[in-house]
Amino acid sequence: MPGRSFRKRIQDAVGNRNLRIALDRAAAAYAEARAEAFEGLDFEQLRTELRAIREASLGMIPELFGRFRREAERVDAHVHQAADAEEAGRIVRDLASSHGVLKVAKAKSMLTEEIELNRRLTDAGIQVAETDLGEWICQLAGDRPSHFTAPAIHKTREEIAELFAKVTGEPVDADISSLVEVARKQIRQVFVEADMGVSGANLAIADTGTLVIVSNEGNARLVTSLPEIHVALVGYEKLVPSIDEAAAVIKLLARSGTGQKMTSYVSFITGPSRTSDIEKTLTLGCHGPKELHIIFVDNGRLAVLDDPEFREALCCIKCGACLNVCPVYLSVGGHVFGHTYVGGIGAILTAFYAGLAKAKEIVNICSACRRCTSYCPVKIDIPRMIVGLRRKLAEADSRPWVEQLFLRGVLGNPERFNAAVRLARGLQKIVLPKTTGTLDLPFPFSGLTRFRSLPALAEKPLRERLQDESRMPKPAKKKLGTIAFFPGCVVDYVYPEIGGAVVNVLTRLGWEVRLPKGQGCCGIPALLKGDAETARSLAGHNVNIADFQSAKYIITACPTCAMALKEDFVRLLGPESPDGAAAARLASKVHDFSEFLVNVGKATGRALGRPGGAQKVTYHDPCHAMHGLGVSSEPRELLRLAGYEVVEMSDSDACCGFAGSYSISYPEISESILKRKLEDIIATGVSIVATDCPGCLLQLRGGLEKLCSRIRVAHTAELLAPPESS
Repeated sequence: MPGRSFRKRIQDAVGNRNLRIALDRAAAAYAEARAEAFEGLDFEQLRTELRAIREASLGMIPELFGRFRREAERVDAHVHQAADAEEAGRIVRDLASSHGVLKVAKAKSMLTEEIELNRRLTDAGIQVAETDLGEWICQLAGDRPSHFTAPAIHKTREEIAELFAKVTGEPVDADISSLVEVARKQIRQVFVEADMGVSGANLAIADTGTLVIVSNEGNARLVTSLPEIHVALVGYEKLVPSIDEAAAVIKLLARSGTGQKMTSYVSFITGPSRTSDIEKTLTLGCHGPKELHIIFVDNGRLAVLDDPEFREALCCIKCGACLNVCPVYLSVGGHVFGHTYVGGIGAILTAFYAGLAKAKEIVNICSACRRCTSYCPVKIDIPRMIVGLRRKLAEADSRPWVEQLFLRGVLGNPERFNAAVRLARGLQKIVLPKTTGTLDLPFPFSGLTRFRSLPALAEKPLRERLQDESRMPKPAKKKLGTIAFFPGCVVDYVYPEIGGAVVNVLTRLGWEVRLPKGQGCCGIPALLKGDAETARSLAGHNVNIADFQSAKYIITACPTCAMALKEDFVRLLGPESPDGAAAARLASKVHDFSEFLVNVGKATGRALGRPGGAQKVTYHDPCHAMHGLGVSSEPRELLRLAGYEVVEMSDSDACCGFAGSYSISYPEISESILKRKLEDIIATGVSIVATDCPGCLLQLRGGLEKLCSRIRVAHTAELLAPPESS
């Protein structure tokens, strides 16, 4: 559970109305611009190619640095290396001192924020002026940047107008063009007065010793061309072999970061200013800088490079697309993360650049919804690395005994877990005797039902309803094959009617369904808590159940379980072990319910019948279905085949805020995310919401019940099955 001060930061952010307005405006504008920027392009192909380019570049960093240094020095640039933030700051201070620098103009640079360069220079008596509009707003407000490409995204135009009015001493209109004009007038003189310009770089081309800076405002060009000395701070991960690789990055950087096909400026800087206009003799320093100093900063980067589990974090091109679509970020903004780098990728970078302890709290507020991975132009699997960090933290610092007892002593043992559920069901009848399907929890647990109702445990779980094969329905037509059903804990113990609907639909279509005995949890709750040992134990238990190994297909009613069976079991058990081989065989048979019916079962409208009766339904994409399994069109196709009219909601692929125990650990964030989702649902005007995840169903149904809404929430299987199957 989060500490008190961290909890307070979360509560303040979630309760900040202006922050919500600012982030909602930005998200809406970005979604529209991004869609237009990628129109006609094959995003999947482009990002697959870019991922290959980034991985190849990372694989030759020492060679690329040597080549870059040689070529840069050949054109009279000075190349330095800094092991950490302190050394990088000292190099810049020494350069400033030796050149009598009194004022520095800075272009936007996350690396300079990371090493706290402004503070280091200010402490040395040097005036530092930010020239990027967003960075300047943050500097005036005494804030830190809260986004990679939009540092002041956390402020509304109205707040910025008030801030500018204080600076200028005059009223300022909240119109965005007026605000930009104020900034232009205020910052213009800085470029002329600065003795040194400091920038970062988006790329460093080894073949030519060239820095590439991608920008929109023009300030970066002024910072890097007007002062007599230009200092650029660059991370080793920015190195690419040639202009061809640089072009591939540039093609996706603006589209992913700001929704533009190309930014206003792409600057290629190769050495200091030069001219050969007099007698064709090359001379340094004409209109631009007389000196260019390039400082390559490690500060933990080489440690990431040497770690195969986290190395892909260095593929990041800092476009900020992951933040633009992250439901957690859109609820709390960037400052909650408490460090330079924000969001899920920020938690990973923080662990290496600032130390694992600094990432202890922020690594847990990721909901692992995987939306970031779907939008990342380099296909970085941030949630996988988040889980890895949680494991490292758990290994470094023992978890609370209650959590450890539950995960290893109860969840990790299927028999004990089943017994614990039976006990809880009995206590439920004693403590909450009036429960009729939903729980109204007493203090101190009342906060969990403040924004949604919670379902009671079912009187009889699915495994008891279908405890022997004689009670399983048999196909009414020619048997197509045998299916093993992995219902998952929520379906088994809370919503057995969903399991009944799955069995009914499959049986009517001609499949024989078996519910293998002894199956345990898929292990995801333990894995997401960093307890890989318990998750591995459960994976080994489940893959060795004979009915799973003998079945032709394995069907799940929960995409999170499907992800565990298809991917996590193999990763946890290792491909070389006997259990790993069994996991690989099992993985090849696993299908999500909707995906199976469409792609394998070839379900038709005639076979399904027409239970929909032309009712309007909207579909919520579960995170692990859409962003993990790639299942999205299939449930919609089934609903249409069954006679429903599907009405799309806005951001159907955005998380609902459940994420398992996440909604218990961070109810404030869960509530904020759910509120957005419910607004999108209600706006469709439908009477039914369909989803393929029992956890999402729990969250959405509970939220709508709290609003006293009559909108029904159902699993796709329930909408395909006749009423009596439930």
